[in-house]
Amino acid sequence: MTTAKDSSGIDLDIKDAVEGYERFRLEFERDRTFFKNLATKKQKPKLLWIGCCDSRVVPSQITSADPGELFEVRNIANCVPPSWAGDDTVGAAIEYALAHLGVDDIVVCGHSGCGGIQALAEPIPPDQEAHLGRWVEYTRRAHELVAAARVPEPERIGATIKAHVQFQLDNLMTYEIVAKGVAEGRVGIHGWIYDMELGEIQAYDPKTGAWRGLLDAVGAP
Repeated sequence: MTTAKDSSGIDLDIKDAVEGYERFRLEFERDRTFFKNLATKKQKPKLLWIGCCDSRVVPSQITSADPGELFEVRNIANCVPPSWAGDDTVGAAIEYALAHLGVDDIVVCGHSGCGGIQALAEPIPPDQEAHLGRWVEYTRRAHELVAAARVPEPERIGATIKAHVQFQLDNLMTYEIVAKGVAEGRVGIHGWIYDMELGEIQAYDPKTGAWRGLLDAVGAP
């Protein structure tokens, strides 16, 4: 595949990023005090957001969060490897958020049309995509559950996305710092799914096992 370039030979994707940076610099100058405070004061995020790295799903846009309000972990298919899995990336962020930043709510957010969830549907070439193949194994339990439940094919991906989020909530509880915080009532864990076509979030209710609209689930006016 040939990289698209403009008439002066500059990569168009890089040019777009540079132009975006120029716009940000103007915004920075307009609100320099806000950004200075971000840089000089300790961060105090409201949520630890564990989401998919899909470029179409932007947590700060969905929640209208300002810089400094979300502590984000984004990876393929919003996975939370269990504490014994040997993957320190997510675990380190969980421990840092709770122990050092004072975060007391963790959101695991999946989304409709997740390519990471669908990846197991087709063979993954081990010689070219070994890392991807190992990573999406974290979604297998959800696939197996949905298959065992004989969910109709048209509904299978959506059901798998939901089941996967529920399994990640279980995985969160394998971390001692999370389990202790939840047991003591200091930490809340939340399973959400963002529908890209509707712009809506559904929230998982662990008491009933049902998924409801987020505003309804939290009793928003």
